[in-house]
Amino acid sequence: MKTIYSILAMILITAGYLNAQNEDDALRYSQNFYGGTARSVSMGGAFGSLGGDFSSISYNPAGLGVYRSSEFTFTPSLYYAQADATYLNSNYNDFKYNFNFNNMGLVGAYNSGNDDGWVSTNFAFGYNRMNNFHNMITIQGVNNESSITDYFANQADGIQPDNLFSGYNAFEAGLAWDSYLIDPDIATTDSNDYISVLDPEYGETQRQVIETKGSIGEYILSMGANYKHKLYIGGSIGIQSVRYNKSMTHTEIDENDSINGFSEMTYKNHLDTRGTGFNFKFGMIYRPAEWSRIGIAIHTPTFFDMKDEYGAEMDSYFDNGDSYHADPLSNDGEILKGVYDYRLTTPFKAMGSLSFMIKKKGLISVDYEFIDYRTARLRAGDYDFYQENGYIQSIFRATANIKAGLEYKINDIFAVRGGYAMYGSPYTSSEVNKDNVTKSISAGFGLRDEGFFFDMAFVYTMASKYHYLYSLNNASALIDNNSSSVLATFGFRF
Repeated sequence: MKTIYSILAMILITAGYLNAQNEDDALRYSQNFYGGTARSVSMGGAFGSLGGDFSSISYNPAGLGVYRSSEFTFTPSLYYAQADATYLNSNYNDFKYNFNFNNMGLVGAYNSGNDDGWVSTNFAFGYNRMNNFHNMITIQGVNNESSITDYFANQADGIQPDNLFSGYNAFEAGLAWDSYLIDPDIATTDSNDYISVLDPEYGETQRQVIETKGSIGEYILSMGANYKHKLYIGGSIGIQSVRYNKSMTHTEIDENDSINGFSEMTYKNHLDTRGTGFNFKFGMIYRPAEWSRIGIAIHTPTFFDMKDEYGAEMDSYFDNGDSYHADPLSNDGEILKGVYDYRLTTPFKAMGSLSFMIKKKGLISVDYEFIDYRTARLRAGDYDFYQENGYIQSIFRATANIKAGLEYKINDIFAVRGGYAMYGSPYTSSEVNKDNVTKSISAGFGLRDEGFFFDMAFVYTMASKYHYLYSLNNASALIDNNSSSVLATFGFRF
């Protein structure tokens, strides 16, 4: 009986599980689609040479030196993500809401009382959200060529049945074996070759539902200074916190009763990632004239310590009424939970910015950010990640993020704003996701009084990417991800 082999399972602290950390993880935590205050978001995040806004500290900490008074801000936000999936000539739409805090920050301004030399030294502490992972994707279609059970059979090939429950196999191929979804391939002389129970009939309805939650947030401690109202310098320490949760349910159903013996199967897995990392940022803003500013900034890599926890289960149902449930089991019969600690180093970033003031009524600002995703690295004490890091270098490339924003003051109290951002594709031209460019369009307004200000912003973000339900050629779906956010910033000056 296949179930006998499950008792032989090993605890998942092996190199096999390391393969679960890959280029997708490195990219996910290396990309920052900056949030922060409503004013910054409404102007596309183009604040590298402007300063005077708490979000700007995450771009260029020299912006802290622009402050002339102390300030406290907080920004609640409502986020809406919509995913449109096209798979095997079928289309399905799903969505998810999330309420969060995009920003909270305190700035302390200390003026020297002089208009010459070092005019002021300012300090700041707070939080800016850097990325939002909340999404719901539903993919559905009729597959006449393959099944996820083919993927499990390929994974099991060459492995003796009693070894299907060690390492990462315990969470995939081992479950398929225990659920009677893969069998030894009697057409070959190798007893360690496997075949799917659906092969060669197929025609099953496939449905995959993916729900993700979490975010990257950055806690900032920063210092900035103002020299003669011409030169602003600053530096910051950033502590980034990663929270990521992914739940996937893959179902295959023989709705037309065209597959002999097979009725239905469901495979579920979940991943929970927690991480903390630190980085440093340094920047400068120079005012060559009253109406212009130039900014430059560098961001060191973020050095993350990460922890993944992983689990899975599988169910199968057959026409004769038989059904099976499989969990990855340890030697003592307890359900396994995969746990692995590793490190991630994200790419270095460099930023150049330029802004122009127009008759003290308006401004235009542009930021250019360079990032080389090939330099992301995975590391661990008991595994070298040589293959995974090599893959990162081969499929990713250096790219640029461009942000632009404008603001126009209707009067001394009210201002309107607009912005645009384009985050370049991290993939090389030979990859299927080479056109994975993320674009954002934003707008907003602000109200200013002597000791209080209020800003509103709306941002709409678009991106498309191919997703493989499993590692076979005909199992890719095109996902159009569109998200909207409404932000409100409340600020107090003192």
